[in-house]
Amino acid sequence: MRRLLAGLLALAVGAAWYARPEPDAAPVAHEVTGDAGDRQATTTFDGPMVRRRAAIAIHPAPGADRAAIARELRALAAEQKLGELTDATFAVFSERMLEFLVPEMTLVLDEGVPVMDAEALMRDHQPASVAFYLVQPVLVHDLTFCVLTPAGVTPELVRERQDAEGVLSDSLNRYVTEVQPAGVTVRYFGAVLGDGQVAAVRESMGRAAGVPASQVHVTATEPGPGASGSTQVDHTLLQEHVPK
Repeated sequence: MRRLLAGLLALAVGAAWYARPEPDAAPVAHEVTGDAGDRQATTTFDGPMVRRRAAIAIHPAPGADRAAIARELRALAAEQKLGELTDATFAVFSERMLEFLVPEMTLVLDEGVPVMDAEALMRDHQPASVAFYLVQPVLVHDLTFCVLTPAGVTPELVRERQDAEGVLSDSLNRYVTEVQPAGVTVRYFGAVLGDGQVAAVRESMGRAAGVPASQVHVTATEPGPGASGSTQVDHTLLQEHVPK
């Protein structure tokens, strides 16, 4: 939160908070799928905005309590010092995996946790209410949209307008909006977004604030290099576990 507020202040005084891609940079194809599970996303918003994570796809047993499964796995991850588990949509997984399974639950581990550690967590501590699971390395977008509000437009009004329009829900599915003193930030964590989806969000937030889309800035949420845009996900580590 402090870093985002510092970013807003930097924007207010004219600092370059938004690392804009080179104008003639070619979009990079990442091995990720959209919600339909049938297409690749291409993005020029890569570098620190794209992160490599280990993800767990879960198919609960019939009648299982999903919330209880999530609580149990989060407690186990903390006990094993693997950090937090973040909810995500099935769209983070590869097209190949989604041809086999569209998971009912998706949990993403913290950055830096090896896939093999995620596999060990499930292998050694699989909850009884989990019918089976898959573990896979994935690429995710972890980015923040930010717009400063002009005179006469309150951040609260911007949030109301963009929520009423519904473009963010359609483009991002899951996101977190925060009203700041100087403007509005929207954090997105999930499957890599195509440039068209990013443009739609910027246009919507710009309309809500009454400013051009170019004044809606996009930045990496967390520091660090992220995944190289030319790096492809290695899906050979796909693991399948079905109880006997």
